[in-house]
Amino acid sequence: MTTSSPLTFLSPRQTFEDNMRPAELLLRVYRLLDCNDSIQSEGELLDALRKIVQAPSDEDLMLICNEIFLGLVRERAQLPRSTLRQATLCHLLRQAVVASCTALETYLPALLRANLPVMIRARGRDFVPRDDQTLQDYLEDLHFSLDETLRLLDDENAPEYIAGRVLNLANFSYLSSNKGVHVVGALLGLSKPWDEIAGHLNRDKKELMKVLGEAVGRRNDIVHRADRSQDSPGGDVQEIAFAWTQQAVDTIKHICLALDELVTQRVGQIQEMIPG
Repeated sequence: MTTSSPLTFLSPRQTFEDNMRPAELLLRVYRLLDCNDSIQSEGELLDALRKIVQAPSDEDLMLICNEIFLGLVRERAQLPRSTLRQATLCHLLRQAVVASCTALETYLPALLRANLPVMIRARGRDFVPRDDQTLQDYLEDLHFSLDETLRLLDDENAPEYIAGRVLNLANFSYLSSNKGVHVVGALLGLSKPWDEIAGHLNRDKKELMKVLGEAVGRRNDIVHRADRSQDSPGGDVQEIAFAWTQQAVDTIKHICLALDELVTQRVGQIQEMIPG
């Protein structure tokens, strides 16, 4: 007789880290393969490696060699030399930007899903700050019918229902942006989300928002215009650098980790206010 193991649910943070891992992997692969277009096809080192792998003398070999990686590409790999040129490898950087923004876009609704019912139950009608115009604008399309309102009056599961309606709105709204981070943070009890995130990281708020805004804008260029600028969709593909991409990926990661720690602390405080 076999027993099924209980279902395990990933925390929002674990979900984010799992989705962020491909972006970090793409950056590492780029660093491994980046040889500044100096791929070797002959030389003493290649001759020595040919003997080690017992490759016939007429087999084409390519040697990738840099300060962190030594790799031998054999003919049977059917990998053209052009594939390993820097202009082609830059697509790894572009996909790292896309993957990191996708991680952010999946993390923010997951954070809401896990914590918003607690906030609504504890704060009641005050769960939406009245003086937060950004949040008010975001929720302006959220309406409840008279039937829904009457049903919620005596429903002990009203917080979960309201949270579900907010999440449905989030499913059709763009959250992976500076505004999205603010909206999620504000709904989960942070009075000034970006100020608190910047303080938590000991970084400048404007700089954080600028890097995130540029990363999200670049993701849109990559996905929708094959990395051509929105101002010139028929122009040349934009250049992309490893250093800029690393900064974008790291900044998104740091923002999300800071938000997670701040929300966890705030929700813990709120839960203590819930009777029984």
